[in-house]
Amino acid sequence: MVAGIRRIGAGALKVRRACRSNQTQVARRDTRMRCLLCGVSCLVAAWAGALAYAVPVRPQQDSQVLETLPPRAHDALNSAIASMHAALAVDGHNFDLAAALAKRHLERFRRDQDPRDLGQAEAALEPWLRQPNPPPRALVLRANVRQSNHLFASALDDLDHAIRAEPENADAWLMRASILQVQGRYLEARQSCGRLILTNAVIAGICLANVAAVSGRPEQAYLLLQRFAGQVPPTDLLYSWLMISQAETAVWMNKQEAAEQFFRNAMAANPRDAYLKAAWADFLLDQNRPREVLALLAADIRNDNLLLRLALAEKQAGLDADLAPHIEDLQSRFAASAERGDRVHLREEAIFNLKLLNDPEKALSLAEADWQVQKEVADCRILMEAAIAARQPARAAPAMMWLKTARLRHPVLTRLEAQLASHVVGAGLAIRATHGGPSA
Repeated sequence: MVAGIRRIGAGALKVRRACRSNQTQVARRDTRMRCLLCGVSCLVAAWAGALAYAVPVRPQQDSQVLETLPPRAHDALNSAIASMHAALAVDGHNFDLAAALAKRHLERFRRDQDPRDLGQAEAALEPWLRQPNPPPRALVLRANVRQSNHLFASALDDLDHAIRAEPENADAWLMRASILQVQGRYLEARQSCGRLILTNAVIAGICLANVAAVSGRPEQAYLLLQRFAGQVPPTDLLYSWLMISQAETAVWMNKQEAAEQFFRNAMAANPRDAYLKAAWADFLLDQNRPREVLALLAADIRNDNLLLRLALAEKQAGLDADLAPHIEDLQSRFAASAERGDRVHLREEAIFNLKLLNDPEKALSLAEADWQVQKEVADCRILMEAAIAARQPARAAPAMMWLKTARLRHPVLTRLEAQLASHVVGAGLAIRATHGGPSA
């Protein structure tokens, strides 16, 4: 994602640019007052000039260039999207075509993480979404957009409306299970997975295994995923999902060699998937293999999540000259997101502040805000890490409780749990000593 363009909604680009010069700001002040208070006026001018860079403006004409975006590669997916746009321009009332186009945009978003695709997906469906009773397929596709933007409540609302209209809508049930799992609502997530058993037993099984992996039954999840591995060939669309699920579950159970093989299988099947690249990079960074991350992500600096991993690898490898501009770039991107009220990447911003800016207090506040939105292993980890760095172990209590229930054996999580426990004990002893209580 480029600095200055972050979120595209309904096809509209939201761009901010600095616009007023110091002289213009001063010229607007009253002339007589300026003459009487020349010294004060100069101070005000300087202050106004500093603020001028934060003043948003609208382009003065349609031809004004705000940003130059990279050209799309001429691959099959991009070509299909271009062709469908052309067809929809001719046949604008064709819902099947519009829905297929929106689905393709969402597919490309999962691959590239370019937020333009979310706006374009929703824009394609807009005429039908404005109807009093939108088609269920349109609601499910919009829910996918909202889920990607972490608007989980509104996404679930769309899915519930779609399910009421079509109780056997498998896409709606699967997405509903995914959102509920991210929110830590595991019983409801399992129930949603269960509705898929009669439709597709393999999808239902992977869905149930993913919920089990983070809700106290990782061993059962691992065995269940292994059972389905023989039923899903590498050419199947489910293969990449299955491999990622197996890799992450293996990591959490401290089966590192198995996890690496699953990651490599997934990368071979889907090498451009942005989520997979981030997960694989995280694994390599935990293994202290930054050079492999540098090679993996060298061409992905427009993606915020992947740029963060690249910067972490540069720090781990001691490449300070490469790291400095990337830290500056990430800082501006996160600042722009915060200004817009866009909080999709709270977890990544917390990691950035903790590991690259060495600001544990801010990182902890961000990690706590992130925990209110989603509860996954990575969210648990950054909350624990930030609490330790900020020397405020009590604030990691929600993550500690979640980890105890999840029963994961990831060595990093086990170490963090032990550190937090020792901090809590140490703080208790210090308090007792301060108040003259008996020692343990």
